[in-house]
Amino acid sequence: MKKSIYIFAGVALSCMLMSCEDINEGGVDRHPQLPVKLKASITPFEQEKPETWKGEEEFGVFMFPSGEEKGFATSKCVRFKTDAEGELSITEAGTELMYPKDAAKVDFICFTPFEESALTSRALSLDVSTREKALACDYLYSDNSRNKYPALAPVKIQMKHVLSAVRFEITAEDDILPAELKNLNPHMEGVNATGSFNLGDATLTPSGTATAIPMLADEGMTSADCLLLPATSNVTVRCNVAGQEFRKKLGDLTFERGKLYIFDLHVSHPGFEISLREIEDWVVETYD
Repeated sequence: MKKSIYIFAGVALSCMLMSCEDINEGGVDRHPQLPVKLKASITPFEQEKPETWKGEEEFGVFMFPSGEEKGFATSKCVRFKTDAEGELSITEAGTELMYPKDAAKVDFICFTPFEESALTSRALSLDVSTREKALACDYLYSDNSRNKYPALAPVKIQMKHVLSAVRFEITAEDDILPAELKNLNPHMEGVNATGSFNLGDATLTPSGTATAIPMLADEGMTSADCLLLPATSNVTVRCNVAGQEFRKKLGDLTFERGKLYIFDLHVSHPGFEISLREIEDWVVETYD
């Protein structure tokens, strides 16, 4: 009699353990297929200046099996939009992303704003030759959500700027007149203005020849900024001081995506001095 009780208890315990199996462990047809939920946030250029969603921003989202060499190349891009809290929803009924039936791990690559040409090219065209064009291609991108098992909770997508940001903090000697500062007209010379950003491996391929990128100064001429391609360039800074053009070579500089490069620019007679103060790069930890 005791032997029968022990056998029954063992079978019951085994059934309990099987029923408690984690949905995230994977396996073949063990669990119901789940819809993918996504929540996006933004890593800003400056930690003190957070960036938030307005709502209705459109995303392109690729989902593909983890570890497959050609997974991204053959994956389908689904169009999403976000609300003000970063919760993503599909823009067209019937296009829901579903986790694999076998509960295998998947990777996600996302970008915003949505660009139709990226569906086939798997790349984003960049042009920072003017302020207007740079703002139009100031894409946010994420490839940090990888090896995700099916889950009921949203996958956290940390979006980061594709472009790099540069800012000059401007000071001047007392004998520099306000009108002279107004005509400073700073430029970054020797940088590429156009290129293609590969969504699969997050690499940039510059195109065209090196050129000069204009900096946009504030009303008080205390700072000037621009957006640049994330690339290595032999940089020269050009400024107009007292009606003359002056140049300072900064040499080979590597600008990385999503980072802010702050320079101190001091204007005097004759010319100016410039030096790199800091590179703002901070990491946001996300836990799913």
